[in-house]
Amino acid sequence: ALTQAEAPAGEPANDNEIVVLTERLRSIRLSPGVTIRKGVVTPGTCKIKRSSGDAEVDALAGDAVALCGTRPQPSRKAFNTCVDKEAIDAIFRLRGERAARKAALIEAGEAGQ
Repeated sequence: ALTQAEAPAGEPANDNEIVVLTERLRSIRLSPGVTIRKGVVTPGTCKIKRSSGDAEVDALAGDAVALCGTRPQPSRKAFNTCVDKEAIDAIFRLRGERAARKAALIEAGEAGQ
């Protein structure tokens, strides 16, 4: 899980920040704490075993595990695929949120001059 990023349709695929965030995501080691039997996911407690060093990236990985734990999954592989997709989608949202925060700070700084 948490392996490769592909840009959603309409997103630039060659964005340096996406590369950095994806590498941070890939560096996380976690224990999802779920059991999957006959397509039924029994959620547990997701634990980060090795942090990415970025609290927001760590949180979105845990959120992806929690979200996929609420959906029927026919296998561990399907669960991992779900986690990968949700985490990558979250990386693109995080990049947008960070860009908006940066723009707001720049705008606030210019307004204060």
